[in-house]
Amino acid sequence: MPFTNSTAAQYGLLAMHAMDMHRTQPNALTPAPAPGLTAAGWMIVAYVTGMDVLFANGPLQLGTQTTYYGFLAQRGDNEFVAVIRGTDGLIEWIEDGRFVLVPYAPQLVLPSGQGPVSVEEGFWGIYSSLVLTTPAGASLGPVAPAIARAIGSGGGLTVVGHSLGAALATYLALDLARGGLAGRMAACLFASPHTGDKAFVTLFDQTVVDYRLFNYLLDLVPRLPAGLGYEPLPRRTVIRPETAEAKIRFDIGCNHHVVCYSAMLDYEGTMTAITPVPAGEEGSAACILGPETGLPSVAKLIAAGLGNVVPV
Repeated sequence: MPFTNSTAAQYGLLAMHAMDMHRTQPNALTPAPAPGLTAAGWMIVAYVTGMDVLFANGPLQLGTQTTYYGFLAQRGDNEFVAVIRGTDGLIEWIEDGRFVLVPYAPQLVLPSGQGPVSVEEGFWGIYSSLVLTTPAGASLGPVAPAIARAIGSGGGLTVVGHSLGAALATYLALDLARGGLAGRMAACLFASPHTGDKAFVTLFDQTVVDYRLFNYLLDLVPRLPAGLGYEPLPRRTVIRPETAEAKIRFDIGCNHHVVCYSAMLDYEGTMTAITPVPAGEEGSAACILGPETGLPSVAKLIAAGLGNVVPV
């Protein structure tokens, strides 16, 4: 299905809700739904959990714990979303920062004759640990095949992710598309770091036919990992401050918050949805300074200095 910016902004708000559920209930594996999620008509039918492991491949594994990463929700009879939250906490930031390419080894073996494909070690390690659980916490198995079983033969699915969640959602979308849902699924991604090498992003682009990736020009995360053989997804939309619908405070965090991405895509729709400000978004929502007026700003000056440079 073709995504409009307004539709994408609403998916971005789902990623916001997924993160806020973790911020407000940090120790819960099956946190209560955010009020804005249920107000939009979504019902959580399952949760996504995974392992945070510090130094997972070394002789000492530290900080191993199961944590909540997102949810599978349904609206109406056949509309589903699988939403993966962004990065939170020191362990996940270190997991993000490995930046080592490792062989891509999905459960569904790649076709014979497929050349070497590589993905980022930290992101892939987290993704490989993801499982789907019932609202009561019972495991339904590895995330991709469990989601496919949960939505059945008639449902349509959109995979949504922001930041680390966008990287994990990239792997999930590819698994689901290769697993038989290609004609019934799409992906909407925000502020994604690089997930693999040229062979990987080519495989993704050829397999996941319906996807949009939004990267803000001034956001640092979509530029990482830099070099080292990494490539961005080919079909991405770069949001620029001069063409965004919202004026965002120039700040490293503000440039990255998913609620700011949603406001830049659809200012009025986003502000309506986050009024009053949801719990967990007090700082992030303050980054939205108002509708874009066309007046000069620090963000525009820096963007102009970057010229035609885009996140890579």
